[in-house]
Amino acid sequence: MSQFFSHTFWRALLVIGGLYVLGLIGYLSSFSGMILGIIALASVYLSYKHPDKALYLVFIELFSNPHGVLVQTDVSGFTVSLRMAIFAGVMTGWGIGWLTKRYKPVLKDGRAQIFVFLVLAAFVGLIIGVLSRDPSAVFSDGNAYLYLLYLLPILSISWTHTHRHELLQILTAGALWVAGLSFVLLFIFSHFGEGILQVTYYFFRDLRVAEITALDGGAYRIFLQSQVFTILFGWILLAMTGVAQKKGWIIGLGAVVFAVVLLALSRSFWVGLFIAVVFLLVLLYRSVKPSFKTVVRFTGFGFLTVALSIFLLVSIALFPFPGKGLTGASLMHSLKDRTTDSQDVGISSRWNLLTPMLNEIFESPLLGHGFGKSVTFETDDPRAREINPDGMWTTVSMEWGWLELWLKMGVLGPIGFLFAGYELTRRLWAYTWTQQAWLGHALVTGIVFLFATHFFSPYLNHPIGLGYLLFLIPFLPLKKQHVSSSTVFIEEIFSAKQPVGVMASRES
Repeated sequence: MSQFFSHTFWRALLVIGGLYVLGLIGYLSSFSGMILGIIALASVYLSYKHPDKALYLVFIELFSNPHGVLVQTDVSGFTVSLRMAIFAGVMTGWGIGWLTKRYKPVLKDGRAQIFVFLVLAAFVGLIIGVLSRDPSAVFSDGNAYLYLLYLLPILSISWTHTHRHELLQILTAGALWVAGLSFVLLFIFSHFGEGILQVTYYFFRDLRVAEITALDGGAYRIFLQSQVFTILFGWILLAMTGVAQKKGWIIGLGAVVFAVVLLALSRSFWVGLFIAVVFLLVLLYRSVKPSFKTVVRFTGFGFLTVALSIFLLVSIALFPFPGKGLTGASLMHSLKDRTTDSQDVGISSRWNLLTPMLNEIFESPLLGHGFGKSVTFETDDPRAREINPDGMWTTVSMEWGWLELWLKMGVLGPIGFLFAGYELTRRLWAYTWTQQAWLGHALVTGIVFLFATHFFSPYLNHPIGLGYLLFLIPFLPLKKQHVSSSTVFIEEIFSAKQPVGVMASRES
């Protein structure tokens, strides 16, 4: 447990809290521009002097809020956000360091080549988009791929076991912050009156942190896109179940993760979870070779985790102070409806979008239509029908994630992501023959989860997905560490302390 909750974890939580306080100040005042300027300058300095710490800031910001607009301001009609300010500062600081030969990226060890097809696909999408439509629309649609430029400072750092240890703590901090925020929002919306609910709703909606939807029976769906990172942290917990002797803390944190899954009521999460859980359980079975007794105990731990997660949500929603407006029946009814209602407008609108998307794809299947391409379809969303009674709706952001890649970047789009996922998986597989097999399994399962979830919700073509792929780079063993084709040795993740009960190293 101490591997995830030492000094870096608490410092990361402090920084996250500070960013949210700055977001509140910017939201209630006219100081947003000044706040962003200070953050950008601080990022320049940090990136020049300590590029590893600057990248810690990048991941802290990414893991704690989905769209990076905790603070934003308008500059000559262009919206500048917190994520943009940090990006500009970090890349400027790195650029100064590169020009002064303070450091330079290592491009010959194979790690940069992981993203070669993806970068090429993004370039094709940019060029075709600019030649076809308004450049501002192209930038608005495709600017997420600028996140890949962080690969340059990442490749300029020699990542040690201490760095990797600290990165895991930062992921833990972000995952638990998002979980805690989800629970706080559940408490507020199940206990307080209309006035407080409106203020809370508009604040988190305007900063694009959370989507809060009223359901039948007075229950609420609390969905944050950043809950993805809570689930990614959950794979680490599940992978460690087979190697840790003391499982109480894993069950407790696992209950927190699964409670977030239930609270999000995201069908896309459920699809990704099912595929990723099956994948990880097969990996654990093959590596641990458990006995029947171990399987029974593991199943028992799973049921206990689920039971604790439900108890946690019910306890928050039904807490008797300052008043309660929900019942356990209403919570279960909302979950049942979300699971079984095949007529939900979200499902029907997705299927209505599918045929128009395919028609557009087949018009230019090789090169695509470029960023900024829109598709018109008939939606059943009542909010859209209030604007257009006939239900016809034009959108640039599409729920069919893999098809959107193909639509805008041609065949290179899906190929680029699949190649990156394959290469990252292949290299992380080296952990299988070390004491950190659990970590390799967890990180690879995270890739599987994101790729599966992306079928129905776009995460990969967003800093969330791109950021996770970049987050994996420091954990890759270098080519020089490959001793032979059958046995791979990599340095330990933790300098002193290993997880209790880790598996002994084994040879292939």
